[in-house]
Amino acid sequence: MKARFTFIIFILFLLTMEGIHAQHGFPGGAVVPLKPQSPLFGKDIIIFDSLNVNQNDVVICSAFNGWLYAIVTYYDSVASKPGLSLMQSVDNGMTWAYLYGKVSPVTGVKFRSNSIVALGDSVSALKIFWATIYSDSLSSLGQGFVYRFNGITGNYETQLFSYNGLSSIALSSDYNYQASGSSYPTLGMVCSTPTQIAFHCSSNGGVSFNNSQIVATTSNLYFQKVALNYGRSPSWSTGRYFVAWEAQASQLSTSGHVYTAHTEPDFNSAFTTPVCLDSIDPTLINKVRNPVIACQFSGSDNDSSNLTEVIMLEKELSSVNYDIGGFYNLQATTSNHFTEFSISTSPNNKSEPDINFNPFDSTFMLTYYNSTLHTLPFLTNDVNLANPYVWNTVSSAYNDNGNLVSPLPKVKLNYLEQSGMDAWISVESNGSGVALFDAPYSTYTGVSEINSGSPGRVTGVYPNPCNSDITVYFEMQTTGKVTISIYSLVGQTEGIITNQNYPSGKHQLKYNVSNLSPGTYIYTFKSGDFLTSGKFTVIR
Repeated sequence: MKARFTFIIFILFLLTMEGIHAQHGFPGGAVVPLKPQSPLFGKDIIIFDSLNVNQNDVVICSAFNGWLYAIVTYYDSVASKPGLSLMQSVDNGMTWAYLYGKVSPVTGVKFRSNSIVALGDSVSALKIFWATIYSDSLSSLGQGFVYRFNGITGNYETQLFSYNGLSSIALSSDYNYQASGSSYPTLGMVCSTPTQIAFHCSSNGGVSFNNSQIVATTSNLYFQKVALNYGRSPSWSTGRYFVAWEAQASQLSTSGHVYTAHTEPDFNSAFTTPVCLDSIDPTLINKVRNPVIACQFSGSDNDSSNLTEVIMLEKELSSVNYDIGGFYNLQATTSNHFTEFSISTSPNNKSEPDINFNPFDSTFMLTYYNSTLHTLPFLTNDVNLANPYVWNTVSSAYNDNGNLVSPLPKVKLNYLEQSGMDAWISVESNGSGVALFDAPYSTYTGVSEINSGSPGRVTGVYPNPCNSDITVYFEMQTTGKVTISIYSLVGQTEGIITNQNYPSGKHQLKYNVSNLSPGTYIYTFKSGDFLTSGKFTVIR
């Protein structure tokens, strides 16, 4: 009866549509300093700047045009109730605008297991989908929902799903590599009860979930976290949804098993027989938890003429110490041949992994929480995982603020930047959590180079993508020499835009890129000892 009452209250909470507005002036406070970060990352950006709220989770996504969206959930200390805010950025995360927000009418509840997806191949058709579980603060089960919002205004449109007694919920979609068996972009959702994993799919562009099926059931285990991702390659263009989940001995267990299965032969088909990943390594049996999943979705096959699936998870080393590791399958559509790997031999406690795939450079992007060092690394590896034990360290710590308790870091793909982006929860000096953002190859996301003592800064590169010409806008604080160069993604010099002195003030330079092949390039701006970089794309 209590669960039913909570459900009714929450429906009223959404339908009343009484928004809250962001309050500027979030207190700064001291931070734990870290070592200088990778020049590919900029300053930590606050996503939701508001007083009196303890932000506890953030999820982000990118639309087809590079617009970014975030859902921040929090606890309002004044109202003593949980709330949420839908935020939008149209400048690659440099600034965030408030679109929609609610404070729950019920005390003693929380939002958790949040997931967000953008769907639509035009601005007019852009929709944002948010999945969450609304539960009592002390309960592991709650009411699961999926809601749709307008991608331009942020207005709440409709509820696609609701079910009581859920442990976990997750969303995914077919992104820009649409499944060939569907006339519209597809949206997938997976959810778990203690005894059942269910999958729901929308093949009508997110109008409704028009196909549902059971992934797995159990009578002697307890299903908890689920993860979902879409996979596709030219040889397997019908597309598939891949699921990973954890199954523990009881609700009170700290570790258990991790399973995976996928739809076969297309996105709407029945699921394959589940594979227990920890059974591959006898030392891991019943000692893993918190799976996350990423699958190759791109315009090319991997070296195995197939697509790659990677699952990261936490490995229990002791009752208080965890490491992260993974399993990968280079023939994910046709075999159960998973290979185990680790990313580090460090004894540091590592947890909360997240992983995603970048189709533009065919790499997997990985982040996690190193709680020993209070850092959030950003790592990459190629689609074929030629050396799964050695990941490229883009940054050993992209977080400037080391005040981390449970940051729940996320790594997602920015379609405009054609690169990764990260969001996480940091802790202010007053003890409140705050959602932060940063991204590689985006040093302009909030970095005020002039204010930090540099002689100049890039203020814009337009148009991006470009066809024949690109214009670089920059500003100089003092007279100095400026060198702006263009490089390929492998570091080859492709051109010099300028290499001369400029006086203080604002400047703009047009450069012809018609000699460059279509693709993504890096520009660097150097003045004195200061160096920054960014990306632009050439299209034909």
